Amino acid sequence: MHNADCAKKPKKPLLITGQDDSAKMDPDQTDSELIYAKTTSGEEAMLQRTRVVQRNLRMVLILVDGNATVAELCDKTGNQQLTLSALLELENDGFIERRVEEDSVWTRGRRLAQQIKARTAQPLSEFSTFGKRTEPPPPRHSLPDAEVTRLIPAPEESPKRFSLAATSSPPLASSLPPRNSVPGPESRTVFFNKEEEVSAAPTAPPEDTAEQAAPSFVARVKALLGGGTDDAREGEGPDLKSLQGRRLPMTWPMAAMLGSALLSALLVLTAFFFPYSQYLPTVESALAETTGQKISIEEMRVTIYPRPGLLLANVRVGNAAGEELMQIAELRLRPELGTLFSPRIVFAEMELRDLDLSATALTGLSRMFAATARESAKFGVQRVTISNANISFAGLGFDDLSGEVALSADGLLESVSLKSADRSLQVEAKPAAGQLTLSAEGHAWRPSPNSPYRFDSFSFKGDVDGPRFVIKDMDLRIFSGRISGTVTVHGDGPPAITGEIAFERISAKRFGAALGVGEQFDGDLAGVLRFSAMSETWSTIARSIYGQGSFTVNRGSLGGIDLPEAVRRFSDNPATLGGATRFEQLTGAISLTPERYRFSRLLLHAGTMQSTGQIEVNDDLQLRGRMAVQMRGRADPTIPILISGTLKTPLLESN
Repeated sequence: MHNADCAKKPKKPLLITGQDDSAKMDPDQTDSELIYAKTTSGEEAMLQRTRVVQRNLRMVLILVDGNATVAELCDKTGNQQLTLSALLELENDGFIERRVEEDSVWTRGRRLAQQIKARTAQPLSEFSTFGKRTEPPPPRHSLPDAEVTRLIPAPEESPKRFSLAATSSPPLASSLPPRNSVPGPESRTVFFNKEEEVSAAPTAPPEDTAEQAAPSFVARVKALLGGGTDDAREGEGPDLKSLQGRRLPMTWPMAAMLGSALLSALLVLTAFFFPYSQYLPTVESALAETTGQKISIEEMRVTIYPRPGLLLANVRVGNAAGEELMQIAELRLRPELGTLFSPRIVFAEMELRDLDLSATALTGLSRMFAATARESAKFGVQRVTISNANISFAGLGFDDLSGEVALSADGLLESVSLKSADRSLQVEAKPAAGQLTLSAEGHAWRPSPNSPYRFDSFSFKGDVDGPRFVIKDMDLRIFSGRISGTVTVHGDGPPAITGEIAFERISAKRFGAALGVGEQFDGDLAGVLRFSAMSETWSTIARSIYGQGSFTVNRGSLGGIDLPEAVRRFSDNPATLGGATRFEQLTGAISLTPERYRFSRLLLHAGTMQSTGQIEVNDDLQLRGRMAVQMRGRADPTIPILISGTLKTPLLESN
């Protein structure tokens, strides 16, 4: 006998506890929508090679996967009676168990609403009013631990307050029927009293949600911000709990991060808008007192990129009337945070950018670091870098150099090492005994990007002593040859230079091309030259040079001067234009003045021909000279030849 409501079986019943043995063994009472899953014993029995279960039971055990219903298993085997009997036997042996499936919360709500509506329309069942409403004695079981099964319509995905048992929990074998419940007469199915079911059933949400008033935009904003009216909270207004649930919980880490961000933003704004100009005189006096140099600063501000620090713009250090003036476009100071509030501020890094630094100013820089190394100094520096520096002496120097200043352990300046961007030039300066030692090395270097003079390599070392820069140990590799010697640059007036050099294996063709006279002369040039020059600018100093020396050209030729042809035409046509004279050796003396170059005491050897004489080339490249040619095997021992014309097109006349 069953209740009318309980006679209608739900589509997917939720089995909380098992039935007794008689119910399990009756295949006719097995629900076709039940789902079985293997237990641990069933998994082991299926994997073991020894036959633990019968063949037909093993076949059904393999088909049980925890997803297929009883009806689907029967369709797979094709024998319903055999499948049902095997399932019940496997369940009794503990190889499979019934699986609990839950419906969604919306399906459960709709079913509960339909059940409540149906129960209020039907009369009470005779079983709910039969006999006295007292708790009946517990049913007698054949086994002491017999299980009692309750069939309750199970909604899909019901919340925790509606669930009666978890899926992974064991069967409730020892649970007793609830109070005021009536057990079924045969199947031992427990049925609730209708009054208790109706009162205990939760109110289902209304199906037609479109009729509810949608919350306004202001209410949604208040809900997101944590506000809202009391009516909404009490249920009198629109339900904004879904919107209020979107708020992120304010945890301590989140609050700390938010506070740090706000504090950082406040510090950045304060650093940018702080009135630094009011404190410029104080900073200038403090720096001048510490360094012992006169310092002027045009602007001061805080910079963030590329690294945070203090930026001083257009800084001038030293005496503006002398050579010790040092101009710095940007001076970046990165202090140690722990020393900001101490009597002595330590800067972890000092960067000098776009720097105009003379060689004598480097001596003043050495004295400045010596002053900062004192214990009474208000600040100290750990590391100094230089970017885009121009190092010069008397207006002659190198541009666009970058490097680092090496400091000793007590803060004294040891050396300044700089190099070009392409690393073709390296310069090092070391202060010593009131002087400054400069050394430089270069590879594939040009004095300027468009200069015709390209040094394969060079190196020199010199000392700056007051107004003089004495370059010694000079080794220049240029025009396939080598130049060595000493040079003195004077900086106490207009650009001036004196020196003595020796050259060897200089290519006359490459040297002439660099001078602009062409490649008409060839040979290996060697000699010595003592020179001096003074001019208004360094660009015109080559035109004001005075020099004396000697030279030798081996295995070369004189383009445009054909001495053998002039001798051959001595009697027929004395004029000769063009040609060349090849020789084994040409020696002579050279005298250089701003107006002319004179080559005297010339001695030329070319096979059976020998020639002596002199040639002058003025500043307009006009030639004037005389050569006496001697040819062995001729009747006339000496033939005089006059040379005139231009250097490009000489004219020879035999007299």
